[in-house]
Amino acid sequence: MPTLDLLRDQCQIEEYIWNRMENYEPDWEWALGPTDKKVSLIATGFSIDQSGWFSMVFDRRSKAENDGEWQSLIQRNCLPMPHWNFDGDFEFDVAHYDKKWRPSKGAFDDVSATQLIGHLVRDTLIFCRDQGAFNRKYLVPKAAMFIEEHEGNYGWPDYDKLRTEGRCKP
Repeated sequence: MPTLDLLRDQCQIEEYIWNRMENYEPDWEWALGPTDKKVSLIATGFSIDQSGWFSMVFDRRSKAENDGEWQSLIQRNCLPMPHWNFDGDFEFDVAHYDKKWRPSKGAFDDVSATQLIGHLVRDTLIFCRDQGAFNRKYLVPKAAMFIEEHEGNYGWPDYDKLRTEGRCKP
């Protein structure tokens, strides 16, 4: 049985986030909104269905919101995670980054595997936020971030808590 190593995945996502934040260029054409505006929203997403990936898209639109526009830029803002492409095969062991984590009873399915990866992404974003990854001058003071699974089966934070729980600065 293969092992899904979430500690390795967390490290890869964390490195990807830091790299993107440290190397942001205002004229980057694969971001939403005009290049002369600051980033007000960071859209992150992932997929475990058609192919495995994590994506992070900067949104510079003045009234940026979680409206799905980020999905048009996935290919240019993507970290391939091919081992997330479960293709309906949920027979795997998990090496979890949280020593207190215990698997639920029964086998994984589409919903529980999506939750597992969604929580991984959420925990990694919060860790990066708490370590100062999003303390950047190119972000507006009330910049926020969110996660959306490509098929809509996971989202964080709740829409009405985007600017509180999803804030980019602790």
